[in-house]
Amino acid sequence: MAFKIEYTHQAEIDIYQAIDYYLTNASRKTAKSFYKKLIEAENSLISISHFQIIYDDFHRFPMKTFPYIIIYKIENEKQIIRIYRVFHTSQNPEKYP
Repeated sequence: MAFKIEYTHQAEIDIYQAIDYYLTNASRKTAKSFYKKLIEAENSLISISHFQIIYDDFHRFPMKTFPYIIIYKIENEKQIIRIYRVFHTSQNPEKYP
């Protein structure tokens, strides 16, 4: 059975803010590219779910091309990868979840 990806509400907000930022400050093409890279990262997480542990049971996975990391936990018994944040790495380190 393959893992299923689920996003927390905060992770969804992070994604909407990133897409809105790229639409406003770059282009529609860049926003689409960000979303495409996010989907690629999801697919990578499903195949190599136990990536770098950063704290307790939290893992992080860097996105390609864009300066974001995906912060997630693995719920093995439920076969879920729960994404808690999609964090921009250039933000103030005090905001780091």
